[in-house]
Amino acid sequence: MAALDSFGIAFTGQPDFQSNSDKYALTVSMIQIGEIAGCLFVGYISDTFGRRRAMMAGSMIIIVGVVLELATHNLNVFIFGRFVIGFGVAQVTTAAPTYTLEVAHPHFRAWATGIYNTGWQVGSIPASIILFAMQYVYDSDYAWKLPVGIQALYSGIVLIGCFFIPESPRWLMNQGREQEARAFLIHYHGNDIADHPIVDMTMNEMREAFIDETRLKTGAYAAFFKGRAMVYRFWLIIAIAFFSQYTGIWLTGGFTVIANAQFGFNTVEQQLRMTIVTGVLGFIASQLGAFYCERIGRRSMIIYGTMGFVVCWTVTLICLNIFNNDPEMTAVGVGGWFVQQIFDLIYAFCWISINALYPAEILPYSARAKGLALCQLVINFAGVLQNYVLIYGVDAWGWKFDSFFLFFNIFALAIEYFFFVETRGYSLEKIDMLFNARNPVKKSISDVRTVVEVTQISGDKDGGYYLTYASNNSLELETILTTDEE
Repeated sequence: MAALDSFGIAFTGQPDFQSNSDKYALTVSMIQIGEIAGCLFVGYISDTFGRRRAMMAGSMIIIVGVVLELATHNLNVFIFGRFVIGFGVAQVTTAAPTYTLEVAHPHFRAWATGIYNTGWQVGSIPASIILFAMQYVYDSDYAWKLPVGIQALYSGIVLIGCFFIPESPRWLMNQGREQEARAFLIHYHGNDIADHPIVDMTMNEMREAFIDETRLKTGAYAAFFKGRAMVYRFWLIIAIAFFSQYTGIWLTGGFTVIANAQFGFNTVEQQLRMTIVTGVLGFIASQLGAFYCERIGRRSMIIYGTMGFVVCWTVTLICLNIFNNDPEMTAVGVGGWFVQQIFDLIYAFCWISINALYPAEILPYSARAKGLALCQLVINFAGVLQNYVLIYGVDAWGWKFDSFFLFFNIFALAIEYFFFVETRGYSLEKIDMLFNARNPVKKSISDVRTVVEVTQISGDKDGGYYLTYASNNSLELETILTTDEE
């Protein structure tokens, strides 16, 4: 939106709003600052009042922020409106993945939670199309008010939808409403069969998990610093939050105008047309990533994705070096831009679904909402740091500053390989056994199986369950979930 002349004229009197780095960075980052403030409360709101009510409250707050933006021509008020929106976004983006993860059938858990995080493109693509059309409306406030107002449309859909969805069975169980939790599982997971094996299995696992979590007091923020398993989870959350932001997607996604200009694409029409195309392709890639997440595995997608980032940034830097030394070599500039789009597609396929799924999976129930709030806090802190620090690096060194992302991804790759566990194939409550093992990474990659559909539970053995699954080709494979340490 900063590329629209009408927006700059409305708030600064000058059409080129993004040329003012300070105002541009503050306006862009204020939503993240609002999210940081919101993250301080969302864990308690979600755990106390439920996942549904947290999403409803967040949606209403976002709508209030949009109204503030639409009702002003004062940049400070507009920026405050973005802060309010960010505060509401924190409520929704913490409660929503928590809810999705906790209500999803084990067969669809990865796909459902992963596809949730691809939903932002459902808004970004129409917004890009509207922005492309509004560039031709020079002297009307509607050119910037329409894309601003569409934010309230999606929040309104979420708000209304929350009246028609059931509450998380795990939240109900934690509130002592066990019969309601069981009714949910019978209807949605057991096909209305009261004695379906997956219902009894899930209920037993939830009871055991809540007893253990109550004993260990994992529901407080201080619990992240007590015990090796919780400390391990804490550092994984910090890592996934920072790594998701410092891959370079901040530049190619949040500051597209600057990124495209490095390759010689400077006009508003070029910028907006590219945003539409890359948004559509990114949406397709992210859907595929969510679909294949269970088959490929979380750890593998993260590691292979980061390897792709290293390759893309290496090639991009070579192209930028050649193009900036000889601007006449436009083909090299276009080639570099094309490689950068491949980077965006790799991020969409490997990371967008993982960003919501992985942090939620590795956390026990009592720490899930607060842990996701902590994750969002770190993500937004990293974003603000980029907007206020890295942007000046781009201003000072231009394309050469992009080498930062290459070296950061190399560092991230090493951490991911040695410390990131695989969660594919485990029920939410049984994931805890990975972090109690002496070597969580080794345990996770040696025991991992693909969960398709529970067909039989043969009983308790070695402290766990023997679950038989039917694969898509009708062959049976057995997943052994145990609590013993390796």
